[in-house]
Amino acid sequence: MNLFHFLSVGRILLKIRQRFRDAQVQKNKQCFLTLLANGQQPLQHVKEGHIYQPLDHFNRQNVNTFPQRFFVNEAYWQRPDGPVFLFIGGEGPIYHFDVLAGHHVDMAKEHRALLVAVEHRFYGDSINPDGLKTENLEI
Repeated sequence: MNLFHFLSVGRILLKIRQRFRDAQVQKNKQCFLTLLANGQQPLQHVKEGHIYQPLDHFNRQNVNTFPQRFFVNEAYWQRPDGPVFLFIGGEGPIYHFDVLAGHHVDMAKEHRALLVAVEHRFYGDSINPDGLKTENLEI
C-alpha cells in the first residue's frame, strides 16, 4: 500500500465521521423540537458554563487559560449520590440538545445520572484565544 491510499482512506473516514455527527445533531435537534412542541420546557434543566483550562498543560510558567464550554442537565440526577455521565464533544461544537437527547440521555434517565457535555478544545466556543494557527496547536 502506498501513502496516497492511506490518505484517501483517511479522508473517507473523516467524511463518514462528519456525516455521522451531522446526523446525530439533526436527530437530537428534532427530539428537542418535539419536546418543545409537546409543551415541555427541556431547557429549564440545562445550564451552560465555562471552565478556564490551562492553555499549555506542559509549561507551568505559562499561566494563560482558555474558556472551555460545557452544559449540565440535572433533570434526571438522583442527588447527591447519583452517577455522573460525561459526554465528550467530538470534532465540532456542542449544543444544548447534546444533554437533552440521545442514547446517553436515555441511559442517564435509567440510571438517574447527572449529565455533563464538554466541548472539544478547538471547536465551537472553546477555541484558544490566540486562534488556530499551526504554531499554537502544539500546546
